Amino acid sequence: MQKRLHQKLRAYLQKFNYIGIVFAVIFYCFSMLPSLLPRPALYQGIISGISILIGYAIGVGISSLSRWLLQRELVTVNVRNIAWRVLIISGLLLVFVFALMGGRWQDQVHQLVGEQPNGDAHAVLILLLGMVTFIILLAAARLLRQLTRIVNRQFAKVLPHRIAVSLGVLAIIMIFGWLTSGLFLKTFVATANRIYSSKNNTTPDGVMPTNSQLRSGGPNSVVAWDTLGYQGQSFIGTGPTQQQIADYSNTAALEPIRVYAGINSAPTAQARANLALQELKRTKAFERDILILATATGTGWLEPQSVDSIEYMYGGNTAIVSQQYSYLPSWISFLVDKENATIAAKALYDAVFAEWSKLPVDERPKLIAYGLSLGSFGGQSAYVGIGDLTASIDGALFMGTPNDTRLWQNVTNGREPSSPEILPVYQNGVSVRFAANNSQITSNQSNWQYPRVLYMQHASDPVVWFSFDLLLNEPDWLKEPRGPDVSPQTRWFPFVTFFQVTVDQFFGTTVPNGHGHNYANTIVNAWAAVTNPPNWSDDKRDRLQQIIDPYANE
Repeated sequence: MQKRLHQKLRAYLQKFNYIGIVFAVIFYCFSMLPSLLPRPALYQGIISGISILIGYAIGVGISSLSRWLLQRELVTVNVRNIAWRVLIISGLLLVFVFALMGGRWQDQVHQLVGEQPNGDAHAVLILLLGMVTFIILLAAARLLRQLTRIVNRQFAKVLPHRIAVSLGVLAIIMIFGWLTSGLFLKTFVATANRIYSSKNNTTPDGVMPTNSQLRSGGPNSVVAWDTLGYQGQSFIGTGPTQQQIADYSNTAALEPIRVYAGINSAPTAQARANLALQELKRTKAFERDILILATATGTGWLEPQSVDSIEYMYGGNTAIVSQQYSYLPSWISFLVDKENATIAAKALYDAVFAEWSKLPVDERPKLIAYGLSLGSFGGQSAYVGIGDLTASIDGALFMGTPNDTRLWQNVTNGREPSSPEILPVYQNGVSVRFAANNSQITSNQSNWQYPRVLYMQHASDPVVWFSFDLLLNEPDWLKEPRGPDVSPQTRWFPFVTFFQVTVDQFFGTTVPNGHGHNYANTIVNAWAAVTNPPNWSDDKRDRLQQIIDPYANE
């Protein structure tokens, strides 16, 4: 019985390419290595299935190339049979071992970010999902190969064989490319636009039109409430009240100014920036102590913890201005709306800076740039370099900056050679600093000159470390010692690491504060370090952090 089962298994496997199977097993093992964040079984299974297919394709390519070059089989039938027996035994053993080890590594990553481990049951589910994914993708690939052969036969009726094969392959590549980059992308973007534009025209639950003169969309505002969009209405219609701020500070407080122009408020980024400037003038925002140039994420969202905390910190003597440039989530906007983020941020900065710079130095508010995620990307695009930024404004706070951000790249690449990529030291930290936790923000501040630029980034934040270069190039952050919340077993492998970090981005905000793409537990110290609020104390810091995020932890 066992012998018959073994023969059936070998007969089935021999339908596949031997070298392909070898590489498929190797790439499966690679895929089970830990990445930045813990992943549900479904997504890990998809990653494993894609990795198996990539490995199989590489093996098939090597096998086909060797046969084509040598024009003969490399081994005898007996050697081939022995090789298959060895592969079946060793391959199954490796798959089983790495399935268990992968489960253990995932549990380790769970613990590093403060979550409960899943146990070994997930390992079996991941293996099954990986095999199903591989079979589906392989079937699609073989269908494409069959289509190529059909096209080749048609060309061969009128053309020499080699020309027919070349044209056939070229035709399939062009059709496949058109489907994926043309039809598929257009359909995807059109569908996303339809879904998210519909949501953009709704109002968040519990949010009512404002009756404040100091907010866009209120009485005498040049921006209509119903043009603010979903996230704009949320920003304008929420936040701490004047009384809540007074209760926190135990002194009289002002009502904060919030200015926002939605994507429906004006047809272009420049027109929206001009509307925002009119709103700043109308509300007398330039008479406040601090003015925040906040670049929103893809949907127009501004993180409540960030905007609320600066208003508490300054007793409401604040103004925050932003504009919407998209209604797509950041991960889609980064693919199709990245240029719009740059244009919007530059237009808003130019409009506000032109007015602000006219004021006497001792009569104008602190001008601070702020951005989270894609907002950080857009916010930095307004400046040519760090020198331009520090010469133009009074400080900047950028959190979870995408890897493709030019200014961030220049600073990171220009770091001191002894400093790691996850925590660069730039020009001795005189003006620009990087931090991942509160202790790093507050340490050695006496040598940190104003205006200050602070980059908050976690070693486990996939938004910061995702790059298309991961496909074929090992990044510095994987050559250097790992961060405290990243598994030491995390390794770089071509293609595999790219897919791992790609999927990690979908879980960047699902982990506890202080890990992944969550920075709420450091926002109070970050604002204090950059803006130097008056009469600041440890007691004020602790009480405010509890108000902003009572569940924040180091």
